[in-house]
Amino acid sequence: MNYKIVVWGLGSVYNRHLNLLKYYEFNAQFQVVALTATKIPRYDIIDEYPVIKADSLFEIAFDYIIVMNDKNYKEIMNEAINQGIPKEKILPYRILEIPYLKFDEYIRLKESNISIISNNCWGGMVYYTLGIECCSPFKNLFLEDSDYIKLLENIYDYLSLDLKFLRYDIDMHSHKKYPVMELGDVLVHCNHDSEPEFAIKSWKRRREKINYNNLFIEMYTVNEKVADRFLELKQYSKKICFTPFKKKSKEIIQLSLYPGQKEFYEVVNSTAGIGSNSLDYRILDLLNGRVVYRKDL
Repeated sequence: MNYKIVVWGLGSVYNRHLNLLKYYEFNAQFQVVALTATKIPRYDIIDEYPVIKADSLFEIAFDYIIVMNDKNYKEIMNEAINQGIPKEKILPYRILEIPYLKFDEYIRLKESNISIISNNCWGGMVYYTLGIECCSPFKNLFLEDSDYIKLLENIYDYLSLDLKFLRYDIDMHSHKKYPVMELGDVLVHCNHDSEPEFAIKSWKRRREKINYNNLFIEMYTVNEKVADRFLELKQYSKKICFTPFKKKSKEIIQLSLYPGQKEFYEVVNSTAGIGSNSLDYRILDLLNGRVVYRKDL
């Protein structure tokens, strides 16, 4: 399908990504049908694209809006929503920078409401990178290995329970106090929250969005026995475990620390983005159940 795209934003971000837009058009992945901006210049055509007013979007047919703006992204999104454009039709420009992006595959993934179950920040960072809705309560938190494996063995039972405040801990990196919650006999460390009430509210809101028909299970561990237990979880069709060691399994990805990194979680989280520390695998292929490496170890 050749998607019809409106580009919103005509500043420096647009200029830096113009060649990318032309590339995707050249490969028939989408067609830019119009440019717009909150404050548009007095031109009818720019770069061979028609320029329209933002309040005239309803007059043309399009599938998605790509917002070419960092500073005012939320304001632009709200302006579009106020015009009746669904939130899910608004995309951040950074998706165009994802290596090996195939726009149609990205759209299918976006519309699949994938629920990433993660024992660390990797899942939330992937949602941000891809600009898709977070359909999982496993965001801004971490679980210890043994508790996480226990949860994965009986995920439906555990996710039917409510979080309960247990105690406060101190984050060893930020040195800030955060709430530790109980989920039955499993501990959930909400290390990006300061108050248990907020952690509970966020968990409940995100849990309501979980899609059990499209789960992606992610874990990282430095313990080989834990990795073996992860591999025994046969009930999940899409899962991956990041380790610092090699194993003969397509469900294990070995990662190495990049310069400046001291702890294994750092390299795991960095692979969820599109920066210099994300050279190990293709993120879209991974979420679609295919492990495609970008480099040899």
